[in-house]
Order: sequence, then C-alpha cells, then structure tokens
Amino acid sequence: MLNKITQNPSVQKWQDQAKVLGNRLADHHISLAVTGLSKSGKTAFITSLINQLINARDGAQLPFLNVVSDNRLIGVKREVQPDVTVSRFAYEQGMENLSNIPPLWPNSTNGVSQVRLLIKYKSQSRLRRLVSQHSTLTLDITDYPGEWLLDLPLLETDYQTWCERFWEDVKDGDKATLIAPFKEALSAINLHDEVDEMQLQSIALRFTEYLHACKDAGYQLIQPGRFVLPGELDGAPVLQFFPISLEQLASTKDHTRSISQHSPASLLQQRFEQYQSKVVKPFYKKHFKRFDRQIILVDCLSALNLGAHSFNDLKKAINWLLGSFHYGRSNILKRIFAPNIDKLIFAASKSDHITPDQQPNLVKLLESIVHEARQHIQYEGVATESTAFSAIRTTSVGQSQVNGKPIQVLSGAKEDGSILNLYPGDVPSQCPEDDFWDKQGFSFPNFMPKALAHDRQALPHIRIDHILQFVLGDKLE
Repeated sequence: MLNKITQNPSVQKWQDQAKVLGNRLADHHISLAVTGLSKSGKTAFITSLINQLINARDGAQLPFLNVVSDNRLIGVKREVQPDVTVSRFAYEQGMENLSNIPPLWPNSTNGVSQVRLLIKYKSQSRLRRLVSQHSTLTLDITDYPGEWLLDLPLLETDYQTWCERFWEDVKDGDKATLIAPFKEALSAINLHDEVDEMQLQSIALRFTEYLHACKDAGYQLIQPGRFVLPGELDGAPVLQFFPISLEQLASTKDHTRSISQHSPASLLQQRFEQYQSKVVKPFYKKHFKRFDRQIILVDCLSALNLGAHSFNDLKKAINWLLGSFHYGRSNILKRIFAPNIDKLIFAASKSDHITPDQQPNLVKLLESIVHEARQHIQYEGVATESTAFSAIRTTSVGQSQVNGKPIQVLSGAKEDGSILNLYPGDVPSQCPEDDFWDKQGFSFPNFMPKALAHDRQALPHIRIDHILQFVLGDKLE
C-alpha cells in the first residue's frame, strides 16, 4: 500500500518539490535559465555544459572552474528526470550526432526539455564540513525553443496595443514587401459579419507564412512564436488569429456597442487573450518564474552577416525579452517562495568563428547591445558579466601573411566536408551606424563540428569554464 502511494505521480511531484524546497533553504539548489533566441546555440551549449561537468575529472579542460582546479570536485551525475511531465533533454542523442562520421550538430529544440545534475564536491566551508565531508549541489537546466521566448512580453499587452505595435513595426522596407499577401487576404474580411471560421483559418495561414518569411529573411523579433514553431498546438484554433489593420481597428472602436460576440472582431480578440492565458502564461509560470541564475546567449555574428535589419532586430528583441524575468538579490525567503535571478552572464556565442584578436571586440559589441537593459539589471543588485565563448569549438587558428604582415586565420570544415581557411574580418566594437553596412568587409561562415574519438570525449570549447565559474562558483565553495 505504501509503495502504491509513493509511486503516485502527484505524491512524487510533492516529494520532489519538498526536496527542492529543502535544497533552496540550504542554498544547495540552482535553477539555471539558458536564454537565447532561435539559432543562438542553446542546445549545443547545454550539451557541452553537461559534457564538461561529467568529464571534469576525465579530460575536460576547465582551469578557471575553481572546484576543479582546487581538486575539490568528487563527481557529477545525471539525476532522474525532475518533472515527469516534461521531456528528458536529449544529451545522449546530441553526443551521438557529434560522434557521427561526419559529425553533426545536435538537433534543434522543438519543445521543452529538462536535465538535472548532481554535483558532489568537498566544501571549503567549515560549517558544511561539520555536517558532512561532502556537499551536493543540485543543478536544474531547462531547454526550450527560442521562438517561444519572445511571447513572454505579450503578457503585458492587449489585443489592440498588439495590433498597433505590429503595424508600426512593418514600416520597415523589407517587411513592407513580405507582408503584401497577408494584407491582401486581410482586406477581404468584414469584421462585423458572422464568423466564417474557414476564412479566419485562411487569413491566419497567410499571417503565419509572413512570420516564416520574416524569420527566413533574418528578422529576430517574431511574434507570436508558436506560429512558427507550434509544437503540440499545430492546427489548434488558439493559433488562428492575426492583427487587424489600423483602419479596421478604428472601425471596431467606432462600433464597439454594436459588435456581435460572434463577429470576427470579437473572436480575434478572444483568441489573442486565450493565447495569453492558455499558452504563454502557463509556459511562463511553469518554467520562467523559478530561475535564480541566467545565461543570455546572443549570436551577434549571424546578425552581422545578415545585415542592418537583422542586427537592429536582435538588439530590440534582446532588450525587450529581458523585461520578462525577475531580477534582484535573493535572500532566504525569496529562495524558498519566489526566487529571483541574482546572477546573469551575457555570452556572445560562436567565438570560434572569429580570430582570437577579434574576440575582445565581440564582447564590446555584445555590451553595446545590452547596455541599457544591463544598467537596469545592475541597479536591482544583480551581478552581471559579459563574455565571448564557443560551446563546441569547430576551428583551429593559424598564421598567414597579407602584404608581408602576419595575420591570424581560421581553419574549419564546411557542411560539405571541405576545409575552409580564411580571415573572416573585423568585428565592430559597438553597434554599427547606418553607413557601416555599406562598407563592411566581414564574412562569418558556419562550420561543422570536429570529429570525436568517442561519444564520451570531453568536447573542445572556448571559455565554458569561465561561464561555469561565474554561474556556479560561489555555490561550490
């Protein structure tokens, strides 16, 4: 009978929550938010982080992680899945891809997944050593699609405001061209008629196609995110809404009292609100309100490659989404009941795609992107840092000469397996002005991962140990 009770999923969930509560009370638990837009490298980063920690005593290069360099780390293991309703992070599959011949990148995220690691170490604290010779830090990491992340600010707006912001945003020249098919479809609807669900579905499809076109063109701020990566909601009516035009919006305001509850105008607003309450809010409450440490991954190089529209959209998106998290120093009550993020590191990904002499510029560029948001976060007492890193290093650095002068060059494998040797160019040290884009001379190509000897090998990286020390170091003292 007792076994049946303890095996009940609701009882197991309560036991797990009690365990987390106890660990928070003892300050032995970290819930880490790995935050980044689509293609920023979240899955590769989490795969590498797990790999480095598991192999920390067996070949991983982590000289700046103090618990390793002080020889206090005993071991790291993966714990049983903490939430049985959430998918298990596919670490083994990622390592299998990287061990393939030729190597492949881990599959991109298409849903929420989690991993829990137990880090056993020798504490430097006399008080902790009185209780036990060994201490254990529980580390929870959640992976989720970057597309869904940008929906969080929608919780702070209403349908009318969302429509107004949408049409203000599409004044950009490229978007004005991309949106033409959606505008044509939208013009055919009468918002005061009885609802024709097939017509709404057709227009919602044109809207979804527009969002996909924006994503393909390099835009970063794509909303609603579930429209481009619906997951289990594919085909659901909650994803069949769209912004009406400013003229249509004015018309609905003029006829507020006469609008039927069964009209398209009313139904579109209802579905927007249902998207907020049934999709975005549960996702936010379940995964985002309990984080106490955060890593913001930013792919500056891909945005530079794609041009001014992509880079400016990246800056807007990063600063906008930072408003969705709770920042501030944690105390014992906050750790138990409402943990806030008290440490945050901004990390420019893919630093192996540029030469080492350009990496300081990449950090400065990142800092210029997040400058305004960072000032607010620091005012709340949050410790912040910026770095450039590579989760899985793909290139080697060599020397060449141009006009008799030595320069650093990169060598790495392209997708077709051929080896590319190049100097990719200079990275701007601050957000570029408009005239910069007419004369820029860089090209930051994508590379494939290097072959591994076996799937248990420590992955090559750049500065993962710096990131681990900043995020976990104080908890491993």
